Amino acid sequence: VLLTLPVVDALKSRYPDAKIDMLVQQRVYELIYDYPGLNKVHAIDKVTAGKVKAFCKANEYDLAIAVYPTFEVALGLSLGGVKYRLGTGYRWYSFLFNMPHYQHRKEAIKHESDYNLDLLNELNVVYDKRLGVVLRVKNEHILSAIDKLKVMGFNENEPFVVIHIPSLGSAKVWSNSNFKQLIETILANVNNCYQVVLTGTTSEEEQVKRITEQLPVNNRIFEVFDLNLKELAALLSKAKLFLGNSTGPIHIAAAVGTFVVGLYSPVKVESPLRWGPLTDKKKIFVPDEDDNSRDVMNDIEPIEVYNFINNHM
Repeated sequence: VLLTLPVVDALKSRYPDAKIDMLVQQRVYELIYDYPGLNKVHAIDKVTAGKVKAFCKANEYDLAIAVYPTFEVALGLSLGGVKYRLGTGYRWYSFLFNMPHYQHRKEAIKHESDYNLDLLNELNVVYDKRLGVVLRVKNEHILSAIDKLKVMGFNENEPFVVIHIPSLGSAKVWSNSNFKQLIETILANVNNCYQVVLTGTTSEEEQVKRITEQLPVNNRIFEVFDLNLKELAALLSKAKLFLGNSTGPIHIAAAVGTFVVGLYSPVKVESPLRWGPLTDKKKIFVPDEDDNSRDVMNDIEPIEVYNFINNHM
């Protein structure tokens, strides 16, 4: 969703008077409902052709751009009476788009945001500004996020890093044992003055706790699982550094201006070339080769990551 926002910026730049709405799944609505350039963000709990159809009929759109062009979306847009429907031209249901766009993303030769912007070629919209996403953070969300940590003994005046361990499984990830070794190394260095905040959702709490329960008792590790997305963005904006796999939070951290350390897969379609954070403030670790016979992500050594973090801090 975040890597789709440059499409909004490009359209608004070309058509400043246009009303641009965005349809997203409920779980990400909160993150972008107030994004500049958007007239309104609509949330949907489950994408079905019927729901998309009803949504389009109710709002009488002139144009729809299917950035994530599933069959349900394509059929819903057509049945919903949208006059111009822009989407991929390479799927069996592409006849439902009357403005087909012919481009394969599986080659992964450019960033996902560039692929998204390429859709606008069919509208003769050219966007030559530097790619990036900026999320605004409100003080109220910073305060609420910090308050949830302070009850655990977190010191808001001391520097901290955020480590996000969980992943939804869209790419190869660093193992739990590697994260455990990294955190152990951080704790072993008594000269470190920074705190470590581990983030995740309530459904990911068990995975994180399986790691932290093996760590020595300490007052420098804090776990938080009940942040909403606005609070997560706010917390990340105050962190000295974010570390995580190729998951949504790394893009949130980049969008609020925090330095990010990414642990990325060497698989072409999962690579940082396509899915890396849109920022210059980053360090990306990628194994040298892809080898399905072993876990190549273990080629990224915890001590190597620790040394970078320690030097950056």
